[in-house]
Amino acid sequence: MEGERHLLHALAKAVAEDASEFTVRPRLPGLKRFAAFAYVAEQSGYRYAGHAPGNAALNNPCFIFRRTSDPRERTATPGSATPDASVELLHSRMVVDASGRYTTRVLSNVLLLPVVLAVFLLFPGYTVDRVLIAAGVWLAFFALYLVGLAVTRHRRARHLARLSAALGE
Repeated sequence: MEGERHLLHALAKAVAEDASEFTVRPRLPGLKRFAAFAYVAEQSGYRYAGHAPGNAALNNPCFIFRRTSDPRERTATPGSATPDASVELLHSRMVVDASGRYTTRVLSNVLLLPVVLAVFLLFPGYTVDRVLIAAGVWLAFFALYLVGLAVTRHRRARHLARLSAALGE
């Protein structure tokens, strides 16, 4: 409830000020609920425009909503799709936007891990057992990265297919 109130307050403030865009950080537990908010924002004349620009290395889960050319016209003419279908399409677009954001940052962290492990090995001293343990820890994290990358690519492909099917209709 608190997260929804925060989003609705940001939307109401943007509508009252007739702002050209507003940025919001969702405090909701999932993208589906945030996609439902994006649908409400579209009905108020603000379209989801993706992640807020910023440093790609930082975790910046802020999203931008931009005012449509004529918000009153957008509100007056509801979309031809049902609200549930519109929310699903917005959710797919958000998943596609988010899928490419963190892979380079995560990979750089995984590649930096051997340096961190080497520093920790420096204090107790290098032994074959400790180096093998450090290598095993790194391989485990790298395997988790590869699994996460595969899952992300699969989700991205599934949601891109949903978006292209909707555009093709």
